[in-house]
Amino acid sequence: MPDNSAPIAKAGVTTVDKARILAALREKGQDGRADFVDRQLPEIIDVASNAGLLRTLGLDVADLTS
Repeated sequence: MPDNSAPIAKAGVTTVDKARILAALREKGQDGRADFVDRQLPEIIDVASNAGLLRTLGLDVADLTS
């Protein structure tokens, strides 16, 4: 099965699958934050639009899009 969590760039917009963000948070033991993200954000997340939130969650935007 292909890895669908890789970032996707469309017309200058970088997106990432929410599952990738949830996995990163859970790896850090931040299950509460992962649950919040799961409830609040769509399945495909525009990284630029949500960069501030991702930084607040302690996630490196560069790591998510590499």
